Amino acid sequence: MPQTRGLARGLPLLVLTLALTGCAISPPRTVTSAFPVLAPATLGAAHSARQLLHAAFGEHDLVFQCVVDADPDAFTVVGLDALGQRWFSLHHDGRTLDTRLGPQAPQQLDPARVLADLQLALWPLKALQQALGGSAWQVSEPAPATRRLRRDGRLVAEVHYAGADPWQGQLWLSNFETGYTLSVESRPVQ
Repeated sequence: MPQTRGLARGLPLLVLTLALTGCAISPPRTVTSAFPVLAPATLGAAHSARQLLHAAFGEHDLVFQCVVDADPDAFTVVGLDALGQRWFSLHHDGRTLDTRLGPQAPQQLDPARVLADLQLALWPLKALQQALGGSAWQVSEPAPATRRLRRDGRLVAEVHYAGADPWQGQLWLSNFETGYTLSVESRPVQ
């Protein structure tokens, strides 16, 4: 698998960590979400990024890392805690979305929500609009560096970007419906 070899060359510690924690991961499960999951091909190009995420919800804070690898055939996300232990992994091949949760993953962590947030923040606007067309969901960019998600006209989430490329640099996401915020720092995987 070329994606895995690329990650292994760029992140040997990650590969070792995944090998050591692989036995502790639960069996795959199919995730469903009201927000449609977009096929990897709709991204339009291959991207890989290492992300540092800071989530805040209520009085709780959560810091974790994600390694995101996407090409037209598949989208893979591996979530790790600050010590490099795998909390979750998800893989979407355009047909099936499988997730695996590690036993040390926080109960509040929902990989399907992570995927929806990543797609809202990282996917091209046109791809999102086409996928959501005819549904209760609408996505727009009313101002430069701002993306909004609405359901039935009501603002659900908003993303702000520090730069032109969401795959590099800082972005902030606020989900008003469920009351959490994310700060995401992305760097390309070399």
